[in-house]
Amino acid sequence: MTKIKVLLAAVLPMTIAAVVLGAQSAQASTPECTNGTFFGYCGTQADHGSPVLVIDSARQSFANDNPVIGWSNSTSDFATDWFQLPYGGDPALGVMFFFAPTGVIVGMCMADPGDGRVRLRECNGSNWQRWIPTQVGNTAYHTWTNRATHRILQAGSRGAQLRTVAPPATPTGTQQWVFSH
Repeated sequence: MTKIKVLLAAVLPMTIAAVVLGAQSAQASTPECTNGTFFGYCGTQADHGSPVLVIDSARQSFANDNPVIGWSNSTSDFATDWFQLPYGGDPALGVMFFFAPTGVIVGMCMADPGDGRVRLRECNGSNWQRWIPTQVGNTAYHTWTNRATHRILQAGSRGAQLRTVAPPATPTGTQQWVFSH
């Protein structure tokens, strides 16, 4: 947890000066997250599929190796609360997704440990936990490429574990994401 505090103290001032990703009007996180200490950085990612799914921690757990799933948009489900921070203040180095139920960072980050199944791992800043945004055309949507595996984030059905897949020539709606708070 000390490493996280040092990381936040080092990059938060630089991050506040720049907008990392465009905001979306859909509400997908609790008011404690969206109106709390990290206002503007606490929220979730919503896919462009039908139905729209957001990043969520399965069973609202913050245990190591807990699956990260796609779930319905909700302002009462604290498992949709995530704090997004560009590593070293530079999105080109990857964005880390810190699980932050009700706006409180718990030291667990979204990771692809190399098997294509996205899960929570103790935050350590490794490439497995960093995601590179790539804008999709002239839209507000992005794909998220894992810095270690070079695979992109993809949602499945509601409640299914998020996966990473080889990037296609044209990303589908379940591979396109937008920040939602």
